[in-house]
Amino acid sequence: MQLPVSVLLPLLVRFAAASVLPTDIDALANEANILQTYETKSDEQIISSVIGQLNHTLGTSNNCTACVTRLSIGKTLVETRPDLVAPAFTKWCIDSGFYNNDTCQQNFGISTIEHSEGGANFADMLSYMDPLGYDGQLFCYYKEGSHCKKPATPNVTVSNMWPPKSPEHMAAPEPGNNGTFKVLHISDLHIDMDYTVGNEANCTDPICCTPRSHNKHKLNGTSPYMGYWNSFFDSYYNDDFSFEQGTEVNPFNNSNVWTPATSFGNYMCDPPERLINSSLNNVIDYAKQQNFTFDFTIFTGDMVDHDWTKEISLEDTIKSEESVLRDIKSRLGSTPVYPVLGNHDSYPYGQLAPEGFSFSNKFTWNTELISDIMQDYDWVSNEEAQQARAHYTGYAVETKMGLKVISLNSNTWYRKNDYAYMNASNPDNFGMFKFLIDELVASEAKNQRVWITAHIPPAAAGLPVPSNVFAEIVERFSPSTIAGVFFGHTHQDQFEVLYAGSGNDTKTIEDVINHAWIAPSITPWGGINPAWRYYEVDSTTFSVMNMHTFYMKLNDTYTNNGAEPQWQHEYAARDVYNVSWPATSPLNGTFWHLVAEQVGQSVDVRQTYENYSNRFSPYTPVCKSTKGCDEDYCFLTSFTLDGYDQCMAALPK
Repeated sequence: MQLPVSVLLPLLVRFAAASVLPTDIDALANEANILQTYETKSDEQIISSVIGQLNHTLGTSNNCTACVTRLSIGKTLVETRPDLVAPAFTKWCIDSGFYNNDTCQQNFGISTIEHSEGGANFADMLSYMDPLGYDGQLFCYYKEGSHCKKPATPNVTVSNMWPPKSPEHMAAPEPGNNGTFKVLHISDLHIDMDYTVGNEANCTDPICCTPRSHNKHKLNGTSPYMGYWNSFFDSYYNDDFSFEQGTEVNPFNNSNVWTPATSFGNYMCDPPERLINSSLNNVIDYAKQQNFTFDFTIFTGDMVDHDWTKEISLEDTIKSEESVLRDIKSRLGSTPVYPVLGNHDSYPYGQLAPEGFSFSNKFTWNTELISDIMQDYDWVSNEEAQQARAHYTGYAVETKMGLKVISLNSNTWYRKNDYAYMNASNPDNFGMFKFLIDELVASEAKNQRVWITAHIPPAAAGLPVPSNVFAEIVERFSPSTIAGVFFGHTHQDQFEVLYAGSGNDTKTIEDVINHAWIAPSITPWGGINPAWRYYEVDSTTFSVMNMHTFYMKLNDTYTNNGAEPQWQHEYAARDVYNVSWPATSPLNGTFWHLVAEQVGQSVDVRQTYENYSNRFSPYTPVCKSTKGCDEDYCFLTSFTLDGYDQCMAALPK
């Protein structure tokens, strides 16, 4: 095929610049041909032609070349026919078996709120990404199963956005003599509005215990739990928080169910609303028993369940968010709650577009919804609600004690957010970090201490550039201004230590900068017991002096005849690790560095950490006999994604 130089040369230059020149020039030639001829073709012909080119990429031996070529094909199409990107890529994906049907639809299909002509979020991303540069290789590494090697992270900085640090801000303030107050931390509730007692809990779907859940393997005979499990009731909580056992269900009438869902949940399922209410009731009951109240609550996100994207509509998302926040308000009463959105708290899943591009209006529904609820519940003022509307539900509040809490939307750095791959080397594509820095600069100027809350720890599921930028910000404003960083997302009870510099040789006690708290989940999905925690906070410095976690053994509820779960105090952070630590010192990064060192050096301490991380679930790994604990040290001592990857690469193979 003969192509005009004006068409072919720019494509060759783009591939050469990215050092991923394809071995077969026909892919480029045919792509350029589409660009020249699509205006004369019908939609069906264009889609067929694009599918042919996408199929062509499957024949190359270089997966990276194939992936970036597919992105380039999409980029060419999106420039004039964005509405055809979704149908072309989805049909190709399904017909070729590249992914299963559901994943094809989720990754490439029309998934915007209005199902508009603009097509899918994938098409939106292609409009502004460079498929043959850093953007494309990053996408092909994280979103397409490491088809490209992880590209080198650009060396970026946002240090021009703050003034030099003065000597008075080089050290953390010492705790005072004014006692402590209590702060509640809850995370990852993941309410399942479709949870149904008696349905399949041992399913072969992403989420079990719903009317859609099934096990593809036929059950021959009766369930092995017949005559043993006995907690099958449509129980509920009244408006006055009292418990009603409800009507008993006989799940063993269904001969197709291997493992019937019990009243309060299963380890393979997101929780029914009654489990969420049980946890919140326990919070209030315990505080009453101990004769204290919580000054405020931080809620680090994820209200929507883990079901397939195709099963979760915009209406489902709104209903879940409203239900969870209503339950929290009804139980906690006048206690201020400062929520953030999780990766599941969006529609479509995990998506959020930056302001300044043409797609951000697709997500304002969520910003408006959450801001309105927070204001209606008197959790934030009108001014703070307006701030949340302007910053993707990011906002800053000053508590009655004088502490500032800055809440961020971590979908801005989430690796499954397609929009995060647009101009991915930009250190602040969303403007979220400028908002954070401006708030920190203002607080530092008046010696005000700050907590930062978000859902996703950047090192756990972020992208490299924002992960490094967030760490740079925390380092700049630590230890004087930032008194605490709080996340959720992992469902585990964890922490992360931030060190100065980079590399494993910098993980010394002298290099400790700060750390992050990662809260356990209420949902048991993934094989963990539900849990919540609270902090004892110094009234002068707002440093955390101790942390208490409470949990319940979900498997005990399988055989308790439908009674309420029994919650219990699991541990206090000061008591369970053999760290010599002054009673008057906060549990700061240095304390957790010493814990992390023990986790890295002792299999017994590693097991202790895993026990608490999983809340003594029956699925807790046994560190002496499995590899399930091998990553613990790297996770606990890595605040950035690049740091975690470096640490993991150094582990013995």
